[in-house]
Amino acid sequence: MLSRVRAAWRAARSAPVIGSALAAADRMWWARIIRRADIVDLDAVAAQAGRRMSERAAIRRYVRGGFREGFTLNPLYLERTISRQLSDSDRVPALYAYLVNDRRRLRVSPLWDAEALAKEDPAALDDPAGPLGHAWRRAQSTGTFRLAGTEIPRAAVTELAAHAFDRPAPLTGDALICVLGPDETDPDQPLRLVLDAVQRGLEVDVRAAAAAYDVFLHARLISATSPRVRVTDSAAVFPAPRATGATVFRGPHASVTAETLPVMLREAAHGPVAALWLAPDGTVAAAGAVRLDGRTAPLLRAHPLEDAQRLGSDPGVPALAGPVRAWPAGAAAVGAGRTLTSCTTTARFDAAWLDEPQADANGASLLARAGFRFLAWHGERAVVDRTGTRRRWAIRTSAPAGAAGEAWGDTHFARDLAAALRRLGEDVVVDSYDARERETSYLDDVTVVLRGPHPIRRGPSGRSLLWIISHPDEITAEEVAGFDAVFAASTSWAQRATSRFGTPVHPLLQCTDTTKFHPAASDRGTDIVFVGTARGIARPVVVAPIRAGIPVKVYGPDWSGYIPAGAVVAPSVPRSELPELYRSAGVVLNDHWPAMQREGFVSNRLYDVVAAGGRAISDDVVGISETFGAAVRTYSDVEELLAMLSGDLDALFPDEAELGRIAHQVAAEHSFDARARTLVQTVDGLSA
Repeated sequence: MLSRVRAAWRAARSAPVIGSALAAADRMWWARIIRRADIVDLDAVAAQAGRRMSERAAIRRYVRGGFREGFTLNPLYLERTISRQLSDSDRVPALYAYLVNDRRRLRVSPLWDAEALAKEDPAALDDPAGPLGHAWRRAQSTGTFRLAGTEIPRAAVTELAAHAFDRPAPLTGDALICVLGPDETDPDQPLRLVLDAVQRGLEVDVRAAAAAYDVFLHARLISATSPRVRVTDSAAVFPAPRATGATVFRGPHASVTAETLPVMLREAAHGPVAALWLAPDGTVAAAGAVRLDGRTAPLLRAHPLEDAQRLGSDPGVPALAGPVRAWPAGAAAVGAGRTLTSCTTTARFDAAWLDEPQADANGASLLARAGFRFLAWHGERAVVDRTGTRRRWAIRTSAPAGAAGEAWGDTHFARDLAAALRRLGEDVVVDSYDARERETSYLDDVTVVLRGPHPIRRGPSGRSLLWIISHPDEITAEEVAGFDAVFAASTSWAQRATSRFGTPVHPLLQCTDTTKFHPAASDRGTDIVFVGTARGIARPVVVAPIRAGIPVKVYGPDWSGYIPAGAVVAPSVPRSELPELYRSAGVVLNDHWPAMQREGFVSNRLYDVVAAGGRAISDDVVGISETFGAAVRTYSDVEELLAMLSGDLDALFPDEAELGRIAHQVAAEHSFDARARTLVQTVDGLSA
């Protein structure tokens, strides 16, 4: 019902007349909320607008589209810092979204910690604009802002807000040159890179001529915290060689983490280097530039990351490629150098970042090192063939590429399956959803589609296997008919689907990585733990106990509005810490999407928890008791769940010895290695 109402509301917004009226009403509401927060800094507004404006006029400009153009109402927040943490950020102003959400756990700027302020000063949450308003009003009363650990005079902010650049000056020591492009997707990343460079004692030249105003202003604020930082309008080109000091260069829109900076500096001591350049879909944009059949080519373009990693950790290339580089004093930023395959940067392909190799430089040897040989040119694409004899598998997922995909279970499932296949001697690559039809798919012998929320077509060559691990209610006969073999993570659904579709569907249940999830010495605690996102709904397994006064420690994003902020321990858990969290918890809570529960698709989390020696409580799904025995207790309704959690948890579960026995049984029967053997045997049978 709720989904239908939302769909109707979205449709109304698209209607010409009604949509315009709704949009005007939205803007009036946004403006009203922002005015009530009393957060507008008129000095900063005047500095960026070039004239004095009333509060109403400034807010009106902001809500009418200025928020998309970098127009800011206060120097202490960055639009995209907030918007990246909230839903609907492409439609509503981030400042409004911040004001109407739970502000305890929202970052507002990379330059100061609003979350920490909310914890250390309870009065910050009483401000009508939350920690943001509290920090701004405190700055007004004390006369200073505290940014990046430095007190900045309040009066200086107006001067900084003026759209003026520092004069370029010679860089004398190790330096970072950071170019801010227009409409940076994640401006926090380059700004944090600048802050990290300052902490490491580097000189910094921030080239911000093309940056949106709010991003420019944040760069100017950083320059006020350190004399090492200059904000200039220098052209976004590689500088001439310097006599002293190494240089790290970050081009516009390129992703660079703080961890990359010291590695680039260290490697630059031995000559020019470039980070491995990836395209937004996760495939290689270029691992360097080479000559092939008389033409300059980006090495391994459109290949999976794994192909570039076969070159080694830092292969020498006849010409560098990519917008992130480093070089020592006296060296040039362009020309021959090394590609650091352990350091990656993501940016759209642009030939401007592809250096021209020497005329006699030939890429055949580098291709051979990666296991390929050049065949011919097909338009702008270099066609290659494989030289190795190992069978090549491509695992395709519905997960996005890059940092966004790290939060998807499908990503880790694919990597664990790939590792298990490699232990059987297979050659394996993993593709994100955006790379599901990459140009180099013709090189794959076997394609394994992990069917999540999106359908993916079979591979163009070799054998194709479909493994349905979620969303069984969306599968059609047409989808399964195109594959050589079809598997499903539910025995009961596989039987029904075989009859309904007229195509054999074989049971292949979810599984666990036993190299990570296994019993180990640990003290059993009493914490009730849940790991996962809110999924945009009030998940009863979490919300009901908390409302009943039962403490649940939640690890996951997007819980604002569903449970108190204090119940969320962290927005995520490093995967390396999950086994210990599971085995030491009093109990781990779990639930399923209705379609998954109805069709007998058991959550992957239960396999991990039990294999680690943990205990779980879950909604009931056919097959749980047969697979996990007494290590998982199930409930049929909320009342039964609350009764379990209110009683003695130890009385619900067997002793540690029995839990260990169950864990070893799950490891033996439901590991990724076991599933990999099934897939290999299937392909061998198809090829016989």
